[in-house]
Amino acid sequence: MLLFNKRYWGNLARKRWLVDGDRNYRYFHQSAKNRKRHCSILRIKDASGIWLEELQVIRQKFIDDFSDHFTSARSSLSKLNCNLASPVVSVEENIELIKPVTEDEIYTAVFQMDPHKALDSDGIGASFFQDHWVVIKDLLSFAIKDFFQSGKLLKEVNHTLITLIPKVDNPKTTAQFRPISLCNTIYKILAKILVNRMRPILTRIVHPTQSAFIPNRAIHDNILIAHEIINKFKHFKGKRAT
Repeated sequence: MLLFNKRYWGNLARKRWLVDGDRNYRYFHQSAKNRKRHCSILRIKDASGIWLEELQVIRQKFIDDFSDHFTSARSSLSKLNCNLASPVVSVEENIELIKPVTEDEIYTAVFQMDPHKALDSDGIGASFFQDHWVVIKDLLSFAIKDFFQSGKLLKEVNHTLITLIPKVDNPKTTAQFRPISLCNTIYKILAKILVNRMRPILTRIVHPTQSAFIPNRAIHDNILIAHEIINKFKHFKGKRAT
């Protein structure tokens, strides 16, 4: 019964948003205010447990903590000797990977993207490129081909907007937020083209024990294997192998 009520009110709220959300009604403004209030960080605790409430101090606290967290304490590795590693990509596959980008690849990458994803820092999402493809395809294709030929990316294209996602309800410290980057749509198109080229050989060049970010593999598989191994150790505890 509780599950039914959740589904009912969830569908009702979604329908109301579809009817009144895109119009300049009171419901729209109330929803925008509530969302802004919910997403605002009014105060945060420091390492000593003291609440920080000044906006500039809170900003600097996030910058300092995330800079320390994502900065490696190790020095960069020296250049590896290529003779120690055997090649896993054939000459034919390498030719396919580095060949000039075609307009068909650009078209496929654009329309593979979810048009309803969060907007980028410039406010232009994938839906804009898909809806106005006929108008912008020539300029977009020229920009993408120029990147693959020159290897240079404009700073504006490489710009990302960092947003903070709370890990728990009512977060109190910076560690309870997860930062994610909203990349530019053109940057995503470039990455999608590279992914599409790598996909046919990805399962072969990636080790079988690598379970994350590979099609038909799940990171939970390793967790299940670890549990099975631990259970085996507990079962054979105190027994000697014959």
